[in-house]
Amino acid sequence: MINKKRLINTFKTLVQIDSISLKEGQMMAYLIKELKKLGYKPYFTAKPEGGEVGNLMVDVPGQGPVVMLNAHVDTVGHSRKIKPVEKNGYIVSGSNTILGSDNKAGVAAILEILKTIKEKRLAHPAMQIVFTVAEEIGLVGARVIPKNKLKAKFGIALDGGDINEIVNQAPSQINLKAVIIGKAAHAGIHPEDGINAIQTASEAIAKMKLGRIDKETTANIGIIKGGRARNIIPDKVSLEGEARSHNPKKLARQIKHMARSIEEKCKAKNAKCKIKTQKIYTSFEVKENHSLIQAAKGALKSTGIKPMIKSTGGGSDANIFNAIGIPTIIMGVGADHVHTAKERLPINDFVKGTEIVLELLKILTPVYAMFPPPLHFQWRGGSRIVLPCAPSPSKMEKGRRA
Repeated sequence: MINKKRLINTFKTLVQIDSISLKEGQMMAYLIKELKKLGYKPYFTAKPEGGEVGNLMVDVPGQGPVVMLNAHVDTVGHSRKIKPVEKNGYIVSGSNTILGSDNKAGVAAILEILKTIKEKRLAHPAMQIVFTVAEEIGLVGARVIPKNKLKAKFGIALDGGDINEIVNQAPSQINLKAVIIGKAAHAGIHPEDGINAIQTASEAIAKMKLGRIDKETTANIGIIKGGRARNIIPDKVSLEGEARSHNPKKLARQIKHMARSIEEKCKAKNAKCKIKTQKIYTSFEVKENHSLIQAAKGALKSTGIKPMIKSTGGGSDANIFNAIGIPTIIMGVGADHVHTAKERLPINDFVKGTEIVLELLKILTPVYAMFPPPLHFQWRGGSRIVLPCAPSPSKMEKGRRA
């Protein structure tokens, strides 16, 4: 039903518009133009500190409770212009850099869904489209959206990879920043007078449990900076790391362990340290029996795909929306090997994934929900229930006459 050629061309256009985190102005200008062509009135809300623009939102009138479609428009940094090319059934970057399918594949899918709904005059639920900024640097855009601006009862974040997966769980994340203060000295003449901050940091890191801690928990030290010259004992070094877990107690224990490793080693070396931790986002779980997941499973099955419910070790805007009370799942439209020069977008999955989301929106539409296979959804007293089969023909006719 969707226009495959248009979807692909939209994606290629999007990835050629640079939009690294906090520099999304040109991308938003393009989206505003496209949305206005469809007759919508996009509006900005909540610009993060240091950003060119805020998050872009669109209210789409429809039937039933509001469904949110979300995708972030920013990408990780890259030093070369992105040049998308088609090769062996994939869209890849022809310039030895990222492709930007994370998450411009999701953005393109949302635009195509809106265009298809307009062209085909499809029944659809009320929707709120939320294009966020600065997701790649800690969900910064979503975190600053005022809660009263979000009207959805539940949401779908198009920020996944495999199209058969429904992601219903994600961890919490706490960041750690530490500065170790040693003592400078000449490295060749009197090194014994110095306190080597880099060595102290290295020994502290060596004591830490890092990587995969258990099936729920991970930890990493990703940045270390320090030193002024080869012949000077370094008197200052900074560390940046993180811990993630689906279990709050395990997360607290892991971040405490990392901080203690630094403190104990600094004490042993007569160095000083300053440590700061910051919770970036909270874990979430949308239960498998939730009506949104049941609808997503129905959409996958109706397109011939066996659904898989799974958790992820990464964070997304879905963490923020769930934290404020909007049950949100993550679905994919094919992005693969993201954040690398090997990034690619399988064209068939991209098209199929977009069609699945459109099918899900159909299922979430009360009028359509009167008689679709394989599941029947009905609204009663403001609540949504799942029935095992479609209504009887007489009820279907009554519904049509109504």
